[in-house]
Amino acid sequence: MDDPIEFTYPHPMTAAPFRSDCRQDRRDLQRFLHQCYYSAVETGRPKIASLSFAIAPVDPLLALEVVGQSEADCLYLEQPNQQQAVAAFGTALYHESRGVSRCRQAHQFIRQWSAHVLAGPSAEDLPNQTRFFCSFTFFDDDGTLAPARVFLPTWQVSRQRQSSWLTANLVITPEVCLEDLAQRLAHQLERLANLSFSAGSPPSSFLNKSYDGSSHGAIAFQQAVERAIERIRQRQLRKIVLAHAADVLAPRPYSVFNTLRTLRQRYPDCHIFAIPAGQGTFLGASPERLLSLRHRRLVTDALAGSAPRGNTLAADSALADTLLHSPKERNEHQFVVDFLLKKLTGMDLKPSYRPTPSLLQLSNIQHLHTPIRTLVPAQIHPLQLVEALHPTPAVAGVPTAAACQQIRAHESFDRGLYAAPFGWIDAQGNSEFIVGIRSALVQGDRARLYGGAGIVAGSDAAQELAEVQLKLRVLGEALG
Repeated sequence: MDDPIEFTYPHPMTAAPFRSDCRQDRRDLQRFLHQCYYSAVETGRPKIASLSFAIAPVDPLLALEVVGQSEADCLYLEQPNQQQAVAAFGTALYHESRGVSRCRQAHQFIRQWSAHVLAGPSAEDLPNQTRFFCSFTFFDDDGTLAPARVFLPTWQVSRQRQSSWLTANLVITPEVCLEDLAQRLAHQLERLANLSFSAGSPPSSFLNKSYDGSSHGAIAFQQAVERAIERIRQRQLRKIVLAHAADVLAPRPYSVFNTLRTLRQRYPDCHIFAIPAGQGTFLGASPERLLSLRHRRLVTDALAGSAPRGNTLAADSALADTLLHSPKERNEHQFVVDFLLKKLTGMDLKPSYRPTPSLLQLSNIQHLHTPIRTLVPAQIHPLQLVEALHPTPAVAGVPTAAACQQIRAHESFDRGLYAAPFGWIDAQGNSEFIVGIRSALVQGDRARLYGGAGIVAGSDAAQELAEVQLKLRVLGEALG
């Protein structure tokens, strides 16, 4: 292993890790990999060599479709309006946990392995893109999926506006062949260099989708809402979010990639996502962010209370005004605000917010929105925040325990990843988690669509059913 390693770069202007002399780059990379190898030998523990490379502008969704879809673990996140996206595939590290301590176990796994992740040489203006991706089911004892998963990808393609990066997380053990690793890295860079910045093939849609009305049907949902309204009248609950599921059958297998392209075109102001879920893929376009943590500055969103968009400017303005002044919608929104404030102050944080909600206007719906901000000390890990904040009243109810008990009693399907948090944590403690609403579970030619409605005093079962069916139809039309 002491022999020099030959590195070949098929596209030196775009694939080299530095904007300097390529031969010096190769020597630095060779030296770094040898250091990782000797560290693994000395400690008897595997190391992760994390390397970031500037590459020619590439669409991460196209990279995932062409380069990464053969991998067992694939993940995609995009914010179209922000012109940022990430595709992750291949497995360097993986962890599962369940039960009430699942977040703490995931935190411990990340903390332990972070000490063995060694960041390689990179240009000064190249951001460190080493990210652990995490997903959680709604309940901590889900019977079909792992309630908590942590995934460090082997390959990660990131885009921020017109800049793109490849991050490679390579497992270094005393038995590894560094030359083989270098060849894998060069091969991946070559494949990405051959991709043009393109959205790929145009979206397609099926005209003959059939909805299965026999299971998880509309009548059962409406009856569950009526029972919830009665419990609210009896003061057993103040709010509950009930979900409805509809099964869709297509004449041929769905294309996850065509669906994602459709979603980002139709909903550029949402978080477009796709994550593995058993034998299927959980995907959607969520407007809801659970938290964003950058340089210890936390933002979490109270997003509850909604109305459709109008077909004309006047109609849209009237709907917005009605939403802003609706006692029912304002009450539903305040539940979420109060919950988030209580959780944050309970962690000795000092949140700030505006007392009057604003409007978050999306392409097909508008919500009451209150961003809440605070500084977070370094000793608080992002997963501690996730554990404290999930589930919010926007996806569960008030009181939380009673609402969750009623959700289990009245929903005839497992929520799985629906309305649950997933996101990433980087080496500096920065993090972002979104909530998996406006979503579907796709498996071959079948899809299960999810939609939810917040039930409070003054709710009407027929109107709640109509709102949920609209959400299901909008998402169903994007499947391709």
